Amino acid sequence: MKRFKLFLYNLFFSPYRYSRKSTNWRNAFGLMPFERLLYRTMTFVGGNSIEGDYLEFGTYQGRSLASAHHIAQLYSLKKMRFYAFDSFEGLPEIQGVDREGFCNFKKGDFSCSQEDFLKILKKRGVDLNKVQLIPGWFDQVLNDETKRSLPIKKAAVIWIDCDLYESTVPVLDFITSYIQDGTIIIFDDWFAFRGNPNRGEQLAFREWLTRNPQITASEFRKFDWSANSFILHHD
Repeated sequence: MKRFKLFLYNLFFSPYRYSRKSTNWRNAFGLMPFERLLYRTMTFVGGNSIEGDYLEFGTYQGRSLASAHHIAQLYSLKKMRFYAFDSFEGLPEIQGVDREGFCNFKKGDFSCSQEDFLKILKKRGVDLNKVQLIPGWFDQVLNDETKRSLPIKKAAVIWIDCDLYESTVPVLDFITSYIQDGTIIIFDDWFAFRGNPNRGEQLAFREWLTRNPQITASEFRKFDWSANSFILHHD
Protein backbone atom coordinates (compact mmCIF):
# COMPACT_ATOMS: atom_id res chain seq x y z
CA MET A 1 0.00 0.00 0.00
CA LYS A 2 2.85 2.39 0.83
CA ARG A 3 4.44 1.86 -2.58
CA PHE A 4 1.11 2.38 -4.31
CA LYS A 5 0.55 5.68 -2.49
CA LEU A 6 4.07 6.80 -3.35
CA PHE A 7 3.40 5.93 -7.01
CA LEU A 8 0.26 8.05 -6.98
CA TYR A 9 2.11 10.85 -5.22
CA ASN A 10 4.76 10.98 -7.95
CA LEU A 11 2.20 10.55 -10.71
CA PHE A 12 -0.02 13.41 -9.57
CA PHE A 13 2.64 15.77 -8.15
CA SER A 14 1.41 18.86 -10.00
CA PRO A 15 -0.54 22.04 -9.23
CA TYR A 16 -3.70 19.95 -9.60
CA ARG A 17 -2.72 17.92 -6.54
CA TYR A 18 -3.14 21.06 -4.45
CA SER A 19 -6.12 22.64 -6.20
CA ARG A 20 -9.51 22.93 -4.56
CA LYS A 21 -10.88 20.52 -7.18
CA SER A 22 -8.67 17.71 -5.86
CA THR A 23 -10.08 17.72 -2.31
CA ASN A 24 -11.86 14.39 -2.76
CA TRP A 25 -8.76 12.82 -4.31
CA ARG A 26 -6.63 13.95 -1.35
CA ASN A 27 -9.17 12.63 1.12
CA ALA A 28 -9.27 9.29 -0.68
CA PHE A 29 -5.55 8.67 -1.00
CA GLY A 30 -4.17 10.77 1.83
CA LEU A 31 -1.25 13.16 1.98
CA MET A 32 2.38 12.79 2.89
CA PRO A 33 3.07 13.91 6.50
CA PHE A 34 4.99 17.02 5.39
CA GLU A 35 2.09 18.01 3.12
CA ARG A 36 -0.41 17.78 5.97
CA LEU A 37 1.90 19.99 8.02
CA LEU A 38 2.15 22.55 5.20
CA TYR A 39 -1.64 22.67 4.82
CA ARG A 40 -2.01 23.41 8.53
CA THR A 41 0.83 25.91 8.39
CA MET A 42 -0.62 27.88 5.49
CA THR A 43 -4.06 27.76 7.12
CA PHE A 44 -2.54 29.26 10.27
CA VAL A 45 -0.64 31.92 8.30
CA GLY A 46 -3.67 32.90 6.23
CA GLY A 47 -6.12 32.77 9.12
CA ASN A 48 -3.92 35.00 11.26
CA SER A 49 -3.08 37.46 8.45
CA ILE A 50 0.66 36.84 8.83
CA GLU A 51 2.43 38.52 5.94
CA GLY A 52 5.88 37.45 4.87
CA ASP A 53 7.88 35.05 2.79
CA TYR A 54 8.79 31.37 2.83
CA LEU A 55 12.46 30.65 3.57
CA GLU A 56 13.84 27.14 3.16
CA PHE A 57 17.32 26.12 4.26
CA GLY A 58 18.42 22.79 2.83
CA THR A 59 16.24 22.24 -0.23
CA TYR A 60 17.56 19.00 -1.78
CA GLN A 61 15.20 18.21 -4.70
CA GLY A 62 12.57 20.81 -3.88
CA ARG A 63 9.77 18.56 -2.70
CA SER A 64 8.79 20.64 0.33
CA LEU A 65 9.34 23.98 -1.42
CA ALA A 66 7.16 22.95 -4.38
CA SER A 67 4.41 21.81 -2.02
CA ALA A 68 4.62 25.02 -0.01
CA HIS A 69 4.35 27.07 -3.21
CA HIS A 70 1.20 25.30 -4.41
CA ILE A 71 -0.49 25.23 -1.00
CA ALA A 72 0.24 28.95 -0.50
CA GLN A 73 -1.53 29.67 -3.78
CA LEU A 74 -4.47 27.55 -2.64
CA TYR A 75 -4.81 29.75 0.45
CA SER A 76 -4.47 32.95 -1.62
CA LEU A 77 -1.08 33.89 -0.15
CA LYS A 78 -0.25 35.53 -3.47
CA LYS A 79 2.40 37.90 -2.13
CA MET A 80 4.51 35.16 -0.59
CA ARG A 81 7.89 34.63 -2.25
CA PHE A 82 10.04 31.53 -1.88
CA TYR A 83 13.74 31.61 -1.02
CA ALA A 84 15.83 28.46 -1.44
CA PHE A 85 19.10 28.42 0.52
CA ASP A 86 21.38 25.47 -0.18
CA SER A 87 24.98 24.62 -0.96
CA PHE A 88 23.66 22.55 -3.89
CA GLU A 89 26.63 20.28 -3.09
CA GLY A 90 25.04 18.28 -0.29
CA LEU A 91 26.07 18.26 3.36
CA PRO A 92 29.42 19.70 4.45
CA GLU A 93 32.11 17.75 6.27
CA ILE A 94 30.65 16.35 9.51
CA GLN A 95 32.45 17.98 12.42
CA GLY A 96 32.11 19.20 16.00
CA VAL A 97 29.25 17.88 18.11
CA ASP A 98 27.70 16.26 15.02
CA ARG A 99 30.52 13.68 14.98
CA GLU A 100 29.94 12.51 18.53
CA GLY A 101 28.26 9.13 18.91
CA PHE A 102 25.73 7.90 16.37
CA CYS A 103 25.50 9.89 13.12
CA ASN A 104 23.74 8.67 9.97
CA PHE A 105 24.85 11.62 7.82
CA LYS A 106 27.94 11.98 5.67
CA LYS A 107 29.56 14.64 3.52
CA GLY A 108 27.79 15.08 0.18
CA ASP A 109 24.46 13.62 1.26
CA PHE A 110 21.42 15.29 -0.36
CA SER A 111 23.32 16.86 -3.23
CA CYS A 112 21.30 18.36 -6.08
CA SER A 113 22.70 20.89 -8.54
CA GLN A 114 21.03 24.26 -9.08
CA GLU A 115 20.21 23.29 -12.65
CA ASP A 116 18.52 20.05 -11.62
CA PHE A 117 16.74 21.78 -8.75
CA LEU A 118 15.17 24.35 -11.08
CA LYS A 119 14.21 21.67 -13.60
CA ILE A 120 12.44 19.72 -10.86
CA LEU A 121 10.55 22.80 -9.67
CA LYS A 122 9.49 23.62 -13.22
CA LYS A 123 8.33 20.04 -13.78
CA ARG A 124 6.27 20.29 -10.60
CA GLY A 125 4.51 23.40 -11.85
CA VAL A 126 6.21 25.98 -9.62
CA ASP A 127 6.18 29.59 -10.80
CA LEU A 128 9.91 30.22 -10.94
CA ASN A 129 9.31 33.99 -10.94
CA LYS A 130 8.36 33.58 -7.27
CA VAL A 131 11.51 31.62 -6.38
CA GLN A 132 15.02 32.89 -5.65
CA LEU A 133 18.01 30.63 -5.07
CA ILE A 134 20.79 31.60 -2.67
CA PRO A 135 23.61 29.10 -3.26
CA GLY A 136 26.54 28.54 -0.95
CA TRP A 137 27.67 27.09 2.36
CA PHE A 138 25.61 28.57 5.17
CA ASP A 139 28.57 29.70 7.26
CA GLN A 140 29.84 31.68 4.24
CA VAL A 141 26.72 33.21 2.66
CA LEU A 142 24.34 33.81 5.57
CA ASN A 143 25.56 37.28 6.44
CA ASP A 144 24.59 40.95 6.34
CA GLU A 145 25.76 41.32 2.75
CA THR A 146 23.32 38.63 1.63
CA LYS A 147 20.54 40.26 3.66
CA ARG A 148 21.11 43.57 1.91
CA SER A 149 20.83 41.82 -1.46
CA LEU A 150 17.45 40.25 -0.67
CA PRO A 151 14.07 42.00 -0.50
CA ILE A 152 12.91 39.90 2.47
CA LYS A 153 11.23 41.94 5.21
CA LYS A 154 9.56 39.29 7.35
CA ALA A 155 9.30 35.52 7.33
CA ALA A 156 5.91 33.85 7.57
CA VAL A 157 7.28 30.30 7.30
CA ILE A 158 10.82 29.01 7.77
CA TRP A 159 11.68 25.43 6.83
CA ILE A 160 14.98 24.16 8.23
CA ASP A 161 16.30 20.93 6.78
CA CYS A 162 19.94 21.36 7.81
CA ASP A 163 20.34 18.00 9.55
CA LEU A 164 23.44 19.19 11.43
CA TYR A 165 24.07 21.43 14.43
CA GLU A 166 26.96 23.14 12.63
CA SER A 167 24.71 24.04 9.70
CA THR A 168 21.69 25.08 11.77
CA VAL A 169 23.55 27.63 13.94
CA PRO A 170 24.28 30.13 11.13
CA VAL A 171 20.76 29.67 9.76
CA LEU A 172 19.12 30.63 13.05
CA ASP A 173 21.41 33.62 13.50
CA PHE A 174 20.56 34.74 9.96
CA ILE A 175 16.77 34.57 10.37
CA THR A 176 16.60 36.39 13.72
CA SER A 177 15.73 39.79 12.23
CA TYR A 178 13.00 38.24 10.04
CA ILE A 179 11.02 36.78 12.94
CA GLN A 180 7.61 38.24 13.75
CA ASP A 181 4.88 37.21 16.16
CA GLY A 182 3.38 34.12 14.50
CA THR A 183 6.26 33.02 12.28
CA ILE A 184 6.17 29.24 11.91
CA ILE A 185 9.51 27.47 12.03
CA ILE A 186 9.74 23.86 10.86
CA PHE A 187 12.61 21.48 11.64
CA ASP A 188 12.72 18.52 9.29
CA ASP A 189 15.36 16.65 11.33
CA TRP A 190 14.37 17.55 14.87
CA PHE A 191 14.64 13.93 16.05
CA ALA A 192 17.83 13.04 14.17
CA PHE A 193 20.75 11.73 16.23
CA ARG A 194 18.32 9.36 17.94
CA GLY A 195 16.38 12.31 19.30
CA ASN A 196 19.26 13.50 21.49
CA PRO A 197 18.39 17.09 22.60
CA ASN A 198 22.08 17.92 22.94
CA ARG A 199 22.82 17.44 19.26
CA GLY A 200 21.65 18.58 15.84
CA GLU A 201 18.78 21.00 15.27
CA GLN A 202 17.44 20.65 18.82
CA LEU A 203 20.65 21.90 20.42
CA ALA A 204 21.03 24.77 17.94
CA PHE A 205 17.43 25.91 18.51
CA ARG A 206 17.71 25.80 22.30
CA GLU A 207 20.93 27.83 22.24
CA TRP A 208 19.41 30.34 19.80
CA LEU A 209 16.39 30.94 22.06
CA THR A 210 18.75 31.50 24.98
CA ARG A 211 20.70 34.09 22.96
CA ASN A 212 17.47 35.83 21.93
CA PRO A 213 15.19 36.10 24.97
CA GLN A 214 12.86 38.41 23.01
CA ILE A 215 11.79 35.32 21.04
CA THR A 216 9.81 32.46 22.54
CA ALA A 217 8.35 29.33 20.95
CA SER A 218 5.14 27.33 21.26
CA GLU A 219 5.13 23.83 19.82
CA PHE A 220 2.88 23.66 16.76
CA ARG A 221 2.85 20.12 15.35
CA LYS A 222 5.10 17.10 15.12
CA PHE A 223 5.00 15.29 11.78
CA ASP A 224 6.50 12.10 10.44
CA TRP A 225 9.02 10.39 12.75
CA SER A 226 11.78 13.00 12.52
CA ALA A 227 10.22 16.44 12.43
CA ASN A 228 8.70 19.14 14.62
CA SER A 229 7.43 22.69 14.23
CA PHE A 230 6.90 25.76 16.41
CA ILE A 231 5.09 29.09 16.42
CA LEU A 232 7.51 31.89 17.27
CA HIS A 233 6.53 34.89 19.37
CA HIS A 234 8.39 38.17 19.31
CA ASP A 235 8.13 40.67 22.17
